[in-house]
Amino acid sequence: MADNEHSVLVVGGGPAGLSCAYELVRAGLRPLVLERTQAVGDVWRNHYDGLRLNTGRWFSSLPGLRFPWSAGRWPSRDDLAKELAALPARGGFNVLTGCAVVNIEYLAASGLWQVRCRDERVFRAQALVIATGTSCVPSIPQWPGAQRFTGQVVHAAHFGNARHYAGKHVVVVGSGNSSCEIASRLVPHAASVTLSVRRAPHFLPKSLFGVPLAALGTLIRRLPTRWSDAVLSGLSRRWVGDLSAYGLPQPAQGVSGLGSVTPTLFMPVIDDLKQGRIKVVGPVLELNEQSVVAHTGLDRTQRCTLNTDVIVAGTGYTTGLENLINYPAPLTADGKPTVDAQGHSTVAKGLFFIGYRNPISGQLREIGLQAPGVAAGVKRYLEVTQTAHCSGAGEVSL
Repeated sequence: MADNEHSVLVVGGGPAGLSCAYELVRAGLRPLVLERTQAVGDVWRNHYDGLRLNTGRWFSSLPGLRFPWSAGRWPSRDDLAKELAALPARGGFNVLTGCAVVNIEYLAASGLWQVRCRDERVFRAQALVIATGTSCVPSIPQWPGAQRFTGQVVHAAHFGNARHYAGKHVVVVGSGNSSCEIASRLVPHAASVTLSVRRAPHFLPKSLFGVPLAALGTLIRRLPTRWSDAVLSGLSRRWVGDLSAYGLPQPAQGVSGLGSVTPTLFMPVIDDLKQGRIKVVGPVLELNEQSVVAHTGLDRTQRCTLNTDVIVAGTGYTTGLENLINYPAPLTADGKPTVDAQGHSTVAKGLFFIGYRNPISGQLREIGLQAPGVAAGVKRYLEVTQTAHCSGAGEVSL
């Protein structure tokens, strides 16, 4: 096998990719992980200051990764980054950092997957695991008038520290966990903080009677959709109450209608709303030189103009897979991979995915559950491929 050829490559050195590599080694394979950042753990280390996990220490464990007691009940961004950095040595696999993958294609003649990096390095593998995740490419809407706006527009992924925005009039766009936490962190520093939302979020506490919501989520996700929505709506009414007076009416749809979007668990923002420290407006309509024009509320009947120095876009991410994989129809309409129970693509042999589910029970926990199955699927694929080649059959059937 040539130096740039491998039995299995893993694209993405975050929690999903490292967990999968750990399990691949346990399955007797030798994976090489390609990571775009300069150091293992940077994918989390670069998040905004003060970030903590919403799923709790016990529900955030990964294969080969258990948080120490010193991490506390809700491990921090830095706790997770530190544990991720230690995982390759602990698991016995290599990670090639600074290798940003820009193209993936299948070489039919050789039956190999080819991966090309931005620096023109090329790797090939019999099996390829893509673990770049649901939060790969920050997404910022193309608001009308954006070219006129003279202030700063920053995605939540690059927010950094709230102190950097001292004395600024800030509009935070979005109603998810990052948006609400960033808005609250801005309150002691910014001149004003406004939260612009398209729809009212589902607020839920991170824990109930000392039990993380993720634990309850492991049970709720097994219920029929109608029942799970009823349970979560009841919890929200009981523990959060009606926020209509503060610009956030009861959500029109249940949690199941959010797709991969999770409920908002950062509860301190509610006190900021009630105390008037954060103002809520509806969706952004357009930008002017020094202002944001938005609907006054979610009824969208009136509009207001907000003097604005900074816009923080907590507007989510895309997987970026549609621009990465040069292969016919490996994704659904919303950019998610179509896979079987072991993460094997249903349309492309030898192509596996991990880390593209985000249930209410927690994404890290879900990755930990997926990793052994994906590793087993890769091993089986390689064994079947080897058998087919040795027998001269050529075609692999799984």
